[in-house]
Amino acid sequence: MRCLLVDDDFATLYVLKDFINWELHGIHEIDTACNIAKAKELIKENVPDIIICDIEMPKGSGLDLIKWVREKKYKCQFIFLTCHEKFEFASTAMAYDAVAYVTKPFDGRKVENAITKAAEKVKMEKRVDVYSQHSKYWVKSRAFIEQGFWRDLLFNNIFPQINHIENEIKKRHLSIDTKDKFFLLLVSINGSQVEELSWDSNVFSFAFSNMTSEIIFGEPVFCRFLNYVRNDNFYNAAILSAGIDMTDVRDKCMSIIRLCKEYLQCEATCYISKQVEIQGLASILEELEQTDKENIAKRGQVILQGEKQDNETKGSYSIDTNLFNKLFFKGDKLTIVNTLKSELERLKRESKLDSVTFHCIQHDFLQVVYSYLYKNEVQAHILFLDQTSKKLYKNAENSLFDMMKWATYITNRAIDYINEMQQSESVVEKAKRFIQLNYSENITNQDVADHVFLTPGYLAKIFKAETGQYISNYINECRIRAAKELLLKSDSSISDIALQSGFDNISYFSTVFKKITGDTPYEFRKKNGKYKTIEYRKK
Repeated sequence: MRCLLVDDDFATLYVLKDFINWELHGIHEIDTACNIAKAKELIKENVPDIIICDIEMPKGSGLDLIKWVREKKYKCQFIFLTCHEKFEFASTAMAYDAVAYVTKPFDGRKVENAITKAAEKVKMEKRVDVYSQHSKYWVKSRAFIEQGFWRDLLFNNIFPQINHIENEIKKRHLSIDTKDKFFLLLVSINGSQVEELSWDSNVFSFAFSNMTSEIIFGEPVFCRFLNYVRNDNFYNAAILSAGIDMTDVRDKCMSIIRLCKEYLQCEATCYISKQVEIQGLASILEELEQTDKENIAKRGQVILQGEKQDNETKGSYSIDTNLFNKLFFKGDKLTIVNTLKSELERLKRESKLDSVTFHCIQHDFLQVVYSYLYKNEVQAHILFLDQTSKKLYKNAENSLFDMMKWATYITNRAIDYINEMQQSESVVEKAKRFIQLNYSENITNQDVADHVFLTPGYLAKIFKAETGQYISNYINECRIRAAKELLLKSDSSISDIALQSGFDNISYFSTVFKKITGDTPYEFRKKNGKYKTIEYRKK
């Protein structure tokens, strides 16, 4: 332990330091200060366990020092020394939890007793601190163990029979009564919202779970609380004991929805299960997740399990495909998107929008887009092979927001491409660039058509109309042009040059070469000289 002696009388400091058997009390370091300012400096540097201090000093009293120490929350035991036994001194000292109050000239035995008392108090408080830390660790560890139990139970890692559940509870030394009944609260946020806002998923999950658990339990408590991600959705699940005030739970759910919108900029939806026995929690979680998957019209609300859903149009609704066909052929992107959005919002307001209806609408709309592309001889399945198309299509049925993101994207992509294609020069130029970059590969007319998303027949038609050539002839021209350069500027054999130019058959290479140049490859090299450069018109 460490002790600080504070007195403006150097003789008192000398007597205390040299005549007390400090080691007997477990004190091994002694510091001294002759005024309060110096004492504060020493305390800040290294907090002592015991302070023995004169009350009356010229530059600040010992009572001022104990007040300062208590305000700073330093854990120090005080013994006061004074020449005058005044009641107000003693009462103030005791009010600030001083251990002893000794008058001068002091009796050595009384000082020793006071130090013994202070040292014992220091030791006791240190033991209490250790026990407190152990208790905190134990409580925290127990909370993690209990959370692990509920996670395993809800995710079907524990077989849902009472005897299996009781064995797990016993094995984990938990105090959970299997006769109790529970409610399950599930809070859901669609992952596409999180992605749209550029949240880091780990940071978002932490913020979402802390906010939810604090609202439900009054503080971030996780022993009966799980956070997880499934099918790109963020979920928080809380296990609530039966008998809880359901009005209070609904109010807390409304707070979660409001605060998620305010602070996370995301729309949360809360689902409250019916009362269930412990072995039924896993199946209830699956049911709530399925309800969430099918819920389109009531996002951002509190939904009680079993609550009647007024979906009169389930599976029977279809969009006005004739109207959308006309809008696509007009190329009116804005009207297409706004018309679809208005219709979806109307269905939502009237509670006529469920997952089945959503699925029908998506496929009706896709059929319109495919029909539009087909009539323009564009290969839709290739146009929408990009990762963005795939991802938006997959998420489209999650929410109205996701459906509109997908519909807007494919509308823009389809109409923009048709507009570009109708400027035939741009499409043909794309095809020519593709050939110029890939002639050395085994490319075909189909490969070129795929690159520009057209059917091979339609591309051949517009390519011939603009260039006066067939695509296969243009490919061969590019290959022969490259072969001529190699024949003149390299030592490579004719067979190697054929391969480098995109021909896998030397006989065919020679035939095509002579047809275009009038010479065989050998004759061309011999006639023009090995290193002579050539000029040629780029097609």
